[in-house]
Parts: sequence; C-alpha cells; structure tokens
Amino acid sequence: MLELWHEWNSVHSFKVRIVLAEKKLAWTERRVELLRFEHLRPEYLRLNPNGVVPTLVHDGRVILESSLICQYLDETYPDPALLPADPMGGRGPAPGSSILMT
Repeated sequence: MLELWHEWNSVHSFKVRIVLAEKKLAWTERRVELLRFEHLRPEYLRLNPNGVVPTLVHDGRVILESSLICQYLDETYPDPALLPADPMGGRGPAPGSSILMT
C-alpha cells in the first residue's frame, strides 16, 4: 500500500502526485497542513524527523524527499517509465552542463 503524507499546496508534494497519476498508482492520502504546523507534531516527526513534506510510506518502508520518492516510484513501478533508458539520448552533454556533471 502506498501512503503519501503531503500538503496540497506544496510544490514538492505536487511533483510526487504527478508521478503517482502518470503511473496510475492507487494511493492513500494523508494530509499534513503546514499552516497548522502539523509537520512539527511529534507523531509526524517520528515518521519524518526532518519535518517536511512529502513523505511516502510503501508497505512500511518510509521514503523521504520528493526527488527520491519519484525515483523510487519509477524504479519500483517501471511501467510506464518516466525517464529514458539513456538520459543523454546519445547526444552527449548539453553546452554548459559540464558544471553540473562531473
């Protein structure tokens, strides 16, 4: 079972919800209202000591940080793939990208 602890207006949470939708995965919503400081409550901090959203719980396994959650979902549920098999597309690095790629 997939449980997403998220805030509706969080960009990072939105990114994960897009992946869930693209992969047509069933998930349970667990809202964390940041304006009510629910992310700082002891019960949420036990789940995510960083006190940020989103947090994904998959069959008891906790995954933190939106980019890692998206990667985890893409690797765990590979169809449809959201990333190309060859990220560079056989083209080599884009101009100026040598700063980002070492």
